[in-house]
Amino acid sequence: MGPASGDDAGVFRLGEHGLVATVDFIPPVCDDPRRFGRIAAANSMSDVWAMGGEPLFALNIFAFPDDLPEGVAVEILTGGLEALTGAGAALLGGHSVRDRELKYGLAVVGRADPGRLLTNSGARAGDRLVLTKPLGTGVLVNAFKFDRLDAAGLEPALLEMERINREAARLALAHGAHAATDVTGFGLAGHAWTLAREAAVRLELRVDALPVHPGFAELVRAGVTTGCTSKNRAHAQPHVEQRRPLDPVELELLYDPQTSGGLLVALPAGAAAAYLTALLATGHRAAEIGAVTSGDPALVIA
Repeated sequence: MGPASGDDAGVFRLGEHGLVATVDFIPPVCDDPRRFGRIAAANSMSDVWAMGGEPLFALNIFAFPDDLPEGVAVEILTGGLEALTGAGAALLGGHSVRDRELKYGLAVVGRADPGRLLTNSGARAGDRLVLTKPLGTGVLVNAFKFDRLDAAGLEPALLEMERINREAARLALAHGAHAATDVTGFGLAGHAWTLAREAAVRLELRVDALPVHPGFAELVRAGVTTGCTSKNRAHAQPHVEQRRPLDPVELELLYDPQTSGGLLVALPAGAAAAYLTALLATGHRAAEIGAVTSGDPALVIA
C-alpha cells in the first residue's frame, strides 16, 4: 500500500506480516519540553494504529535552533522515549539538524495483519462513525501561543494529545471495524472526505454530536483561528453537502487542524454502541458522530 490511496501509512508485505511505515514531526504545542516530546511521539505513532497495526520501533527526527536553552533537547527526547516505551516500541536512533524552528517527531515502523488492515477504502454503507477524541486543538494551541489562553485552559487538550491511540485501535479491531483514519492536520472534514472518496460512499456527520474541547467556541467567537483552517476548507468544501446553514463555530470545528487527534472509525451498526461504551470505560472522550450511506462520494453535514 503506497501513497495513491491517501491512507495514514504505507504498508509493505513481508511474508505473513505487513510492515507499516510512517513519519511525522511537529513544532511545539506547549511550554513543557518533555510533554511536547510525548505528544509529538504519540502523534507520530498514531498513523500505525490508524492502519490497525502496532508500532515496533522508531527513529527520532529532531530539528533545533542554535539558541535552544541547555537541557531542553534532552527533555524533548526523553518525553518521546517515554511515549514509545509506554506503547511497547523501541527507539533505535535518529537524526538531528539545526533549523530556525524547533521540530520533533518520529519515523515509525509497525506490524499489522495484512488481512485486517484498517484502510480508507473499507467503509461500507450502513456503518456508523465514531470519533475517539474531541476536536479543537488547532485553535486552542494557537490561542495559547499568542497569549489568548492560559495553561489551565490548554490542559484538557494536552491531556488528549498525550493519549495514544493504541486502545482505540485495539478495540476497533475487536469490534469488527471496517475502516479508520486518524484526524490530524487536514481537520475532520478533510480526513473524512478522503475516507468517503476511497470507499466510494457518503459520510453523513452530525455537527451537534461532535466532541469538542472546552473553550473552543469562545475563542473562535473572539477571532482565533489557524493558518491551515482556510486551506483545509478550500480542499474539502467542494465535496461537502450542507443540509443546513452552519454558524462560524461549526465551520471552524470541521476544518480545524488537529495535533495527535483521535481516530475516525467506521464499524457495523450493531457494534458501534459496544465500541463506544468500551472507549468511554477507558477514559476516552469519544462520540458516535454519523453514518455511512451509499451514493456518490460526498461529505454530508447535518
